[in-house]
Amino acid sequence: MIRRFLYMVDIFDKSHGPISRRLRRINPSHLFYPNDALPVPQSSSSATVVEDAPLPPIDMTFCGSTEFMRRSDDKIVSVDRTTRRAILYDPAEHTVRVLPSMVEYKFWTKSFAVGDDLYVMETIPLPDKVDLGRDARPGRSFEALIHREPRPVDGDRIEDECYWRPLPPPPYVHAAGIRTDGQICGYAVVGESHILVSTHSYGAYSFDTASAAWSKVGDWALPFCGRAEFVPEHGLWLGLSVADDGVLGAWDLSSTIHQQQPPPVAHHGCKGFAVPEVPYASHVVHLGAGKLCVAKLFMVAHHRETCSHSCCDFDSDKRYFAILTGVEVVRCNGDKVDIIKHKSCRYSFAPLTFCFKCVFPIPMLLMDCILSQAVVLVKKLYVIHEIAWDSNSSRNKTLFEHKEKSPFKPIFHWQN
Repeated sequence: MIRRFLYMVDIFDKSHGPISRRLRRINPSHLFYPNDALPVPQSSSSATVVEDAPLPPIDMTFCGSTEFMRRSDDKIVSVDRTTRRAILYDPAEHTVRVLPSMVEYKFWTKSFAVGDDLYVMETIPLPDKVDLGRDARPGRSFEALIHREPRPVDGDRIEDECYWRPLPPPPYVHAAGIRTDGQICGYAVVGESHILVSTHSYGAYSFDTASAAWSKVGDWALPFCGRAEFVPEHGLWLGLSVADDGVLGAWDLSSTIHQQQPPPVAHHGCKGFAVPEVPYASHVVHLGAGKLCVAKLFMVAHHRETCSHSCCDFDSDKRYFAILTGVEVVRCNGDKVDIIKHKSCRYSFAPLTFCFKCVFPIPMLLMDCILSQAVVLVKKLYVIHEIAWDSNSSRNKTLFEHKEKSPFKPIFHWQN
């Protein structure tokens, strides 16, 4: 049973008016074959046929410079980068409510859903309240949206059910001369109370959410880039290899924190997730029942020497693509782990003509280490609303039958 929807966030940036971020709901059932037509486990070099799919309709529109993060209950936290104001969007009920404002604004974040709480940290954390002059960064690199049971205060008023709690950054931020080499490149939630992160230069660290304390795990880096997703059905974490993000691997992180050893490899990697151009975002999302979605976002540009302004030698037509691939983890042949690739669907976003003088520039930030992603608008893929889907039923078809042309840039703020 697949019990999740995916939400894709695209950004529409125009020369006049606010930037819009639009959520589109994707039914992941069409990424998988029915149980009676499963593909055989493929060789490490096999490729999956890519099918073109129409863009789903817009489910919700947000205006402003907004960050999106997913909680464990599948509700979406949206935070305005400039004002720090936050809201909670419930896609199941299609409702929005106000949350307390974040303590400090964040520029480029990683988020971790742990239990009922949501932890948010700068991708390049720095010591608290560091004055960097004109290029000042946020004073708090790490904080959490903590859930609590509402209780009456001041008579009939009920206190907020959650609040933002500032937390200490990783200890390595105090190293001399730290800058971009302190970027978090791999991360995962381990167990019910630990967040595991690693950098290329300072090793791996663990944060205990119960004691709000950091500890160093080792001088090595995690073997995956971006987020590794826990698949409880097999007790493994799956992520894209740090050596090649076209390879999906599996590791056992359960004892990594306590034994302070690199995680053992459960599967050496399934190839075939490369895309035609260098991706500006790559993500893995757990869907349930041992199934996952691998998302790759990339851009293709065609330059034309037709711009008449002196500032430019050309203008450019840019088309953005998102390729989603269904993946299933199974055990066979004496409990051996196999990764089965199902279907791949490509979503195409209409060309954007881009000229610094003629058109308001659309910032493109490769965020998240892969991006996933260097400096701009990058979002993630969300696993959101629950739905029951019978993989044996021939009645399961793509929910979105119509075609829609869009001038929007795809971004997954999956994160969350």
